[in-house]
Amino acid sequence: MTQDSQRIERDVQAALEAEPARIAERVRTITLEALTRGVVDTQALREVTQAVLRGAQAAAPRLADGQTEAIKDAVRGLDEALASAAQATQLAMQEAIGRSGEFSREGLKHSVEQLSRLEGDFVAALGDAARQTSGVAQATLRDLAEHASNSGTAVGARVQTAVLELGHAMSALARAQVDSGMRALGAQAELLAGMAAGVLRGLADRLQQDGSAKSAADRDD
Repeated sequence: MTQDSQRIERDVQAALEAEPARIAERVRTITLEALTRGVVDTQALREVTQAVLRGAQAAAPRLADGQTEAIKDAVRGLDEALASAAQATQLAMQEAIGRSGEFSREGLKHSVEQLSRLEGDFVAALGDAARQTSGVAQATLRDLAEHASNSGTAVGARVQTAVLELGHAMSALARAQVDSGMRALGAQAELLAGMAAGVLRGLADRLQQDGSAKSAADRDD
């Protein structure tokens, strides 16, 4: 387990044990901050998702009667953050499509395929987390996984839109690309993940500003 994963777990535990009304917001912020510290790729998304869920599991037994709602709010915050990550990936890929001399059709197609699996990975992580715990936390996570699978998620809705729009954009790429001047597929993926992280930092900053403005308005009321 990396130090970053441990930090995420501690921060999520603290969020669940603090203000109940702000759990979703704080977990979303924790998740976005963790993702923007590196690159936004499949591995990073999985590791951060798992760390957030472990933090929620660890905090749950200390929450007495509020376990169910706290876990639901934490998962909602995680879902919202992953939706932002999907949006950032889409925007980075749209930029990459415009730079077709650097990114091959094959590399972009591979990235779209990875993006399309994001909701499935999220639902699978919920199921895995449920199997690794017991009691109220297990029942809640199991119900959330089932509901996400049947009714969809925020990240799934964002991914669906992104994949559709990216498919249209990619179809407009010239089919005859000269591969000799392009980066290797691994280098393309690394560059794209870095671009997505940069976009996500901008989205996260905007969400943070919106959240601060809302908190100030609530205090004034």
